[in-house]
Amino acid sequence: MKVLALLSDCPWPSNTGSRVRNAFLWPALQRLGVDVRLLALDQGHTSIVRNHTGDARGGVDIELHALDRERLPARAWHALTRSYHQWPASRSLRRRVDDYASAWHPDVIHAEELRMAAYVPDRRHLPRSLRTVTLHNVESDLLRRTGSTAVRRGRSLIELLHRGSLTRFERRAVLAADLAFAYSQADLERYRQLVPGGRWAATRNGTHAAAIVPTPPPEPPAVLLLGSLGYAPNVEGLYWFLDRVLPLLPAGLPVTVAGSRAPGEVRRRLARARVRFEDSPDEVAPLYAAHAISVVPVFQGSGTRGKILEALAYERAVVTTTPGVSGLELAEGEGYVVADDAEAFASRVARLAAAPVERAALAGRGRAAVLERYDWSVVARDLLAAWSTCEPRR
Repeated sequence: MKVLALLSDCPWPSNTGSRVRNAFLWPALQRLGVDVRLLALDQGHTSIVRNHTGDARGGVDIELHALDRERLPARAWHALTRSYHQWPASRSLRRRVDDYASAWHPDVIHAEELRMAAYVPDRRHLPRSLRTVTLHNVESDLLRRTGSTAVRRGRSLIELLHRGSLTRFERRAVLAADLAFAYSQADLERYRQLVPGGRWAATRNGTHAAAIVPTPPPEPPAVLLLGSLGYAPNVEGLYWFLDRVLPLLPAGLPVTVAGSRAPGEVRRRLARARVRFEDSPDEVAPLYAAHAISVVPVFQGSGTRGKILEALAYERAVVTTTPGVSGLELAEGEGYVVADDAEAFASRVARLAAAPVERAALAGRGRAAVLERYDWSVVARDLLAAWSTCEPRR
């Protein structure tokens, strides 16, 4: 099978949830005998196409294509009328996809994330190829909860335009696909309500658990909060943790916040807090080696929390919220505990910090669960099976 996968960003360094998925899923599929080619948007805004190959990238070829630089009137109009899922775009990526479709004849052209669905060629140009898409969140619902612009004047009107445009785009992408993958069973049920005419399947997040050799947690323990700091639900959870949980933790318990794409306001809040900030780490293994407890304070969003799975793969105990584990096929006690108010959250963290035996047993159960259910090899086999049994729409 030949698969052309379209990504919204370069997977390396693997310091966000979507990057982690792309860094490990596609090499896992290649190990199953799938011929994989990756085309991605270059979020670094470079003006050239770059190639990344070799063992450090799992042996999967990738091309990065620069985003278009529009004239100011067009940029202003698109900022007013479209959410980030629809712009800026890349004409060079669109042309390259068309080249692959006509010359390489992939069995599957797969858009990984909603915004990449815009680059999948029309059905009349793909008589034999499957067209599929993975939806990492119920994006229209998420936008309603988090907003979509930092502009203050006219925000309500702008976000109304964004929601309408995104809802239409989301629907078109699903109905054009031969198969749309939701990121969890909860997302799947919601999408079936929103777009009942779609052809649906479920995928899941994963972790490279089988390739990880966990290190003993440090004593005395330390706490790690790791995630993309440019993502609104993560920032909301971070502020809640800093303002309400951190003051209740034992004074001598070290806390590290690590993540990429932190805007200025987030950086200023972190500078004022009693935490260490690790900016855009290239590797996460040293972070998990230096911390015994991972915290994931999340109150919005959908999909599944890759950082929870990653922490469990490194055999670290996790404290999170009820929305944090939504979509995960794991029971409380399989590596994580749940608390939804600040006092309970701080109490759970403090208890695990003071009980190394209990903490180790909890973390061990979590690693065993993700090895069985969430290793990337399992996710890759399920995806391959779905493609192998799907027929193109007529």
